[in-house]
Amino acid sequence: MAQDHLIQNMPVQMLAQWANPASSPNNDLELMTDIMENGVQDPIILSIGVWSRKVRLDTGNHRIYLAPRLGLTHLPVIARVWNYCAFSNSNGDHSYDCQYITVPREWIEDEYYAKPSDVLDVMSLLTNIL
Repeated sequence: MAQDHLIQNMPVQMLAQWANPASSPNNDLELMTDIMENGVQDPIILSIGVWSRKVRLDTGNHRIYLAPRLGLTHLPVIARVWNYCAFSNSNGDHSYDCQYITVPREWIEDEYYAKPSDVLDVMSLLTNIL
């Protein structure tokens, strides 16, 4: 990934609050085997809606579901930032209000990728889950 410097390991417990509540892996054994053999290769995409003030997991719902079963406490994450957090509803129609978005509420013309801690108040989020 060209933006590897933006990937940040984040606690599964924090990410789980934004997962699709109806998500369950279709091929959980296949995905579990792949993670055990190769690790998590692709970062989870955490979508941040600057205008809507909402957050959702755009990808990674199955990895969030399986991580505790594999003993994983953190997963690699990159933030995708735009006015709204839904880029695709193919993984479910879920989004969550988030008071910890640090980017000002203003209309932005072009989406961009960021390190999660550059667009979220991670310390406050951690305090809330502990």
